Amino acid sequence: MNHSSSRADSAGRDYYEEFLASREYRESRLRKAAVLDTIVGDRIRAAGVVGDLGSGTGLLKRELEKLSGRSIIGFELDPHVVIERGRTCVADGTRLPTSDACFDFLIVNHLYEHVADPRRLFAEVSRVLKPGGSAYVSAGSRWAFLEPHYRLPFLSWLPRGLADRYVRWTGRAKSYRGIRFLGYRSLQRAMDVPELRRADMTEHAIRSVLNGGGGGKWRAAWRLLSVLPARLRRGILRCGPQWFFLLTRRDR
Repeated sequence: MNHSSSRADSAGRDYYEEFLASREYRESRLRKAAVLDTIVGDRIRAAGVVGDLGSGTGLLKRELEKLSGRSIIGFELDPHVVIERGRTCVADGTRLPTSDACFDFLIVNHLYEHVADPRRLFAEVSRVLKPGGSAYVSAGSRWAFLEPHYRLPFLSWLPRGLADRYVRWTGRAKSYRGIRFLGYRSLQRAMDVPELRRADMTEHAIRSVLNGGGGGKWRAAWRLLSVLPARLRRGILRCGPQWFFLLTRRDR
């Protein structure tokens, strides 16, 4: 079999869908839940009603429920990816089937790149948060060297047509699945909702994880960054592969 026909055959599969069904993915949810619990676990435990937008397989939500002792309501648009179905609603994260001001805390974990209009997503976050409520947002950068879904270098840098050709040529998928990453400034503009107060908590998240014993491979890099002036350090972190934010609904 020649290489071109091999690629054509493998393009019928989707690398990301296969990863979601893998043992590696399940194990990664345990680690991710521990990270989130380290960063915002206290906020989850203190909140009344907690939601997880784009809860995906539901495995992360389940682990967070175990760690926090709190029930979390999940919202996932694609019912085919859901594995853990408890307390999960099939719904579009930009049009939630809930009343206004009903959540004390929201988890928005690597979701924005999967929606057509991130501005609508964050407007919806504002709508459903109670005054004084907050949302944890983790977000990947368009300029990350390795794209996190298909694990291909520079994939998210490319225009749509070239990205589709790239994943087909590598046999990872038929297309890039409508994923749209943004740069730091573009993401900030998407989160610029009048009722929301935005705080970049990337440095806090890194320190929390390292102080909690995680992130071992990043310790040496952080030791170098931590001695830099704060303004320079923040500028470097904005060029990193992912960021963490806390969005707080202003009191009416």
